Amino acid sequence: MSISEGLQFDDAMVRTLESLYQTKEAAIRRKLVLDALQLRLGECTLDIGTGPGFVALEMAAAVGSTGQVECIDDSETMINVALKRCAGKPWICFQRGGATELPVASNSCDAAAVVQVYEFVPNVPRALEESHRVLRPGGRAAIVSTDWPSIAWNSSDDARMARILDAFSEHCAHITLPRILTPMLKAAGFVSSSQSVLPQFSVSYSPDRLGVHMAGLIRAFVPGRRGVTQEEAAAWLEDLTHTGERGEWFFNVNQYLFLVEKAA
Repeated sequence: MSISEGLQFDDAMVRTLESLYQTKEAAIRRKLVLDALQLRLGECTLDIGTGPGFVALEMAAAVGSTGQVECIDDSETMINVALKRCAGKPWICFQRGGATELPVASNSCDAAAVVQVYEFVPNVPRALEESHRVLRPGGRAAIVSTDWPSIAWNSSDDARMARILDAFSEHCAHITLPRILTPMLKAAGFVSSSQSVLPQFSVSYSPDRLGVHMAGLIRAFVPGRRGVTQEEAAAWLEDLTHTGERGEWFFNVNQYLFLVEKAA
């Protein structure tokens, strides 16, 4: 799913997103999502906002060649990346489409994964209605969303950090979606099964950690927004790098997993 009009899917952005999905934290999150869904061989599943295809690939392994994984994304660039990642697995299918108008038949899917998508969709109630429509009675959905104000790094300049994160808040439509998602899910017809917090927390600095890649993405996004300059964004990232090199690294952001079902 396209993150926003501000993040353009050029080659650099594709590499950044792929690097984010290859971090230790992202791999743990995928396992928790798959564990929650409890996919079975032969099931028909849906990956809404498939992005680079990492979740789709693991869903495909769970349902096997007798199952099916329908992947939807509104970015042709992301679909092409995911197609390459999932090559050789014909039971993974890709279609271009948005979360509010899924190109999927009603009552056709056993399970759906929606990982960091709805916070970027302006009309969340409509997107939830669509997910409910395409699931079979008794079908389940695992939804992950980020509470973006929870993001935190150790920094030597708190005022600059606040300006950078304020500018970054423009990257999605709903920066606090997890706080209001439960009543929306109920209004769409879902029955709640469980909720859990997925803290993305690290005090160790290395190039393969989520916080390092997130910092690079933010540094690229914020210049020109809310008065942030290229120079200020570069200085912010340099400060974080030096913090990590001194052994003073701290990063955290909270994500939330909602497991819901369509009433049988």
